[in-house]
Amino acid sequence: MKPKSTTDNKMKLLYGGLAVLLAITGFVVYRVLAPSNEPAPVKEEEVTELLPQADASIAVNLTLSKAKPNTVVLKVSNLASKYASVGYELTYDSQGLIKGVNSGSKPIEVASQDGFDREVYLGTCSRNVCKPDLGVAKVSVALEFTDTAGKKSQFSKDFDL
Repeated sequence: MKPKSTTDNKMKLLYGGLAVLLAITGFVVYRVLAPSNEPAPVKEEEVTELLPQADASIAVNLTLSKAKPNTVVLKVSNLASKYASVGYELTYDSQGLIKGVNSGSKPIEVASQDGFDREVYLGTCSRNVCKPDLGVAKVSVALEFTDTAGKKSQFSKDFDL
């Protein structure tokens, strides 16, 4: 019988190591690609907060400005000093594109007030040059009221111009 060479032992060790590496890789790939019984995690953006409807006594109106072209006036009244702030979002169709304007991260401060008027330009402005959004016939208004205790409520309505 012929003694085994160290080259044969090294080759067997190399093939054995490759087989183990292949098995580990296959297991990892299977775990990543195999369907899971766990539900997919819900992305934060997909969670829609449902707020209660705002007090029915609050009056909201939206009209075209008589003084400024392509501008609407959002008028909210009967707040009865119950609210600290109001956030707004106006969306509309302009030549087949959905566009919008919102109060951003700074809602309107209304503490101790019965109401407010806000002029909103329907268009885009950059470096003191404004371009109007044309063909706007209907505006959807969504308001988020925050009362003095921090509780939120909502109002939404479509207005024909």
